[in-house]
Amino acid sequence: MALTEVLDGIRRVIHKWVNTVSPLISDVSVGSDEVEIRSTRRFEIGDEVMLKDPTVYETGLTIDSIVDANIIKFTTPVLNNWTVDQNTQLIKTIHEHFVQGIYIGEPEVIPRYPAITVNGISRASEWMTLESTKERYEIEVGVFIKESTHEAGYRFLLALTDIIQKGLKRNIIPLVHDYDLISLGQDIALGDVNILLTDADKVENYRRIIIEDDYESQENWIDVIYSSISEPSGGLTPVHLSSPVCADFKVNETTIVVPKRFVFNSWPANIDYGKIHKGALLKAAIIRWFAEEEEMQYLRRTEQQLK
Repeated sequence: MALTEVLDGIRRVIHKWVNTVSPLISDVSVGSDEVEIRSTRRFEIGDEVMLKDPTVYETGLTIDSIVDANIIKFTTPVLNNWTVDQNTQLIKTIHEHFVQGIYIGEPEVIPRYPAITVNGISRASEWMTLESTKERYEIEVGVFIKESTHEAGYRFLLALTDIIQKGLKRNIIPLVHDYDLISLGQDIALGDVNILLTDADKVENYRRIIIEDDYESQENWIDVIYSSISEPSGGLTPVHLSSPVCADFKVNETTIVVPKRFVFNSWPANIDYGKIHKGALLKAAIIRWFAEEEEMQYLRRTEQQLK
């Protein structure tokens, strides 16, 4: 199995945590200290956030509490009116900055900062069973910001690094290619155990799946695949899940992921802080992450026997 897909999987996790965005689902008036958004997932108490529509933004907001899966309460009231019609979004910021790029490998020149790099360091292999090996991947995640006022720059580096390592710790089984994608046939409501799929050829009974949109991700298992039905569902296939779905999922926003590759035992084991020269003096942090994966070695069944 290639290392490239592991790097892509880690970049995917990092992107979701450092670029956390969720749209408003109800209007907000001046003086209110609460917002109702699509999902509070990946927001936390103490996070700095901003409200933004296509023309206006408001910074300086801090999360005081997360009331439920949709409602966030601020430490101070908002200063403007915000509407759903204007496509207003709640966006996580870090000292009122945004990550400008997440790069695979380590480019010689990084055009804009702050920047993150995801770099493969090593891969090791050892026998696990008679027909499988344990593949171990070592990856370094670099966090780079331009040198600035000492304390402000250092606090920014620490905050950004903490967000990344927190995301990696909460995704100890990161989603890595190879996997199949299936479209959902109709909306899923909280508590549903039966869902409709557009293509059941890629799944089978007792198969692990992931129900995912931009804001929620839930692992589940297929218990039973029923015969396809043509009316009124238009040739969709109903399947019964092993446990109820824990959130609402919209048909046009959701993908059913069928993993074929399982990375386990991953962890951001070490973090180093310091400075580095890359055309300019930068503050830097290096997160050393590892993961292990079982890889089947079916070739042993047909290999030549020693005489």
